[in-house]
Amino acid sequence: MKKYFILCFSMLGVLAISFSQAQAQQDTATMDQDFLSKAVNDNRFKVAIGSQALERSNNDAVKQFAQGLVTDHTRALEELEQAATAKKLVLPDAINENHASILKAVGGLSGDNFNTAFKDVMVKSHEDAIALYELAAGENGLTDPELRTWAGEKVQTLKSHLEKAKALPVTTAATKDKSGK
Repeated sequence: MKKYFILCFSMLGVLAISFSQAQAQQDTATMDQDFLSKAVNDNRFKVAIGSQALERSNNDAVKQFAQGLVTDHTRALEELEQAATAKKLVLPDAINENHASILKAVGGLSGDNFNTAFKDVMVKSHEDAIALYELAAGENGLTDPELRTWAGEKVQTLKSHLEKAKALPVTTAATKDKSGK
């Protein structure tokens, strides 16, 4: 009888360890999937809002920045799509609701109002993306080494975009009041 209890407890221990390992694998796969979904959403959003700026802006600096956004984030999106296929991860079907509402709100603006809103959205969006990618590339980040490396490689581009967004010369109502124009 004693051997039976030892065997039962041993089996329970093995099952508990197996379950915790399976749970850990599921959690790490979930973390990689979550990053991929957020990164795809972010890149789709930046391509869409960059395209909007190319159509709606009257500011050459904004248009030049927008073209760079479209180019860089289209490339990143293609790389993410290839990674998703190779790693059997699921791509989101469409831009998330938050990004869609921002696109709609900014898309309803024109002229200086559009340019100012675009600049503000790009600064905030790139700050958020940098935080996401740095976390993904960090020591406790993604479990997939290729995705972790890829995320780390993109941080510098995102930081460059952030600095360019901050430097966009847009005219605001306050600027017009001060200049008298």
